[in-house]
Order: sequence, then structure tokens, then C-alpha cells
Amino acid sequence: MSARAITSWTVTIDRPPSVVFDYLVDVTKHAEWSPKPYRVEGVSGPITTGDRFTSIGTIPGDKNHRNEVTVTACSSPSRLVLDAEEKGEHFVSTFDLQAQGSGTLLTRTMDAPKPRGLLSLVFPLVMAVVIRPDVQKGLNNLKSILERS
Repeated sequence: MSARAITSWTVTIDRPPSVVFDYLVDVTKHAEWSPKPYRVEGVSGPITTGDRFTSIGTIPGDKNHRNEVTVTACSSPSRLVLDAEEKGEHFVSTFDLQAQGSGTLLTRTMDAPKPRGLLSLVFPLVMAVVIRPDVQKGLNNLKSILERS
């Protein structure tokens, strides 16, 4: 098994976990809060454990980056786990929701293979300058959307 890089982000949303969860499991809405162009194919509404779909997003050097995604856990209103497979590697995004007063503490954890070779040397910089801020911006966008509705 290859070494893994695990990183987490949090945001507190002034909506109950059930509302946040119901929005998250409709992956067709993820484009609404993604900081970069994003879309899904193969699903038309809320997902559940075992469902599969294709995500198409933007990464440096690839504006139509495709991943085959399997929903490995979908436990309302507390947890959603998406396993994106690319070239035999697994990139796992976990959304844990916890009631906090009348709102929700949402923690997003990304578990990915650590890059090898030359990429391993620049990866910490890419994580700090590009990935961490983008994911946090997405969570902040999600918060804004849900708190407006």
C-alpha cells in the first residue's frame, strides 16, 4: 500500500445536519459551490451507498479531469464518503456532519496517495497554495448557499 496524505477542513453552517446532508448527497449541486468548474455524469439527483458516477473537474493542466466515483458510505445525516478512482489509485473524500447548537460542524477529509518522484518535492507547496485554499473556499461557498436558502 502506498503512503497516504490525509488533510481535513472544517466549516460551521447555520443549518441542521439533515439540511446540509440532503444538499451534499445531491452531487449534481456540487458545481454550485465548487470554486472551479465541475460537473457530474451518470446521476441525476441524490445518491446513496453503492451508487457510481463520473466527476469532471479542473486540475492544473487538465480542464476536463475525469474520475469514476463510488459512494462507499451514505449515512443520513452524519456521513458521506466518495471514493474517486484514477489510474488505479483511490482519492477518498469524507464529509462528516455533527450537530453544533442549531447548526452543523462539517468536516471534509481528503485521503489521497502521496505523490512520488519530483512531484513529491513540490506537492507540499501545491497543497498549501492551491489545494487547501480551494477546498476551504468551496466549503465557505457551501455555507453561504445553505445559509441564504
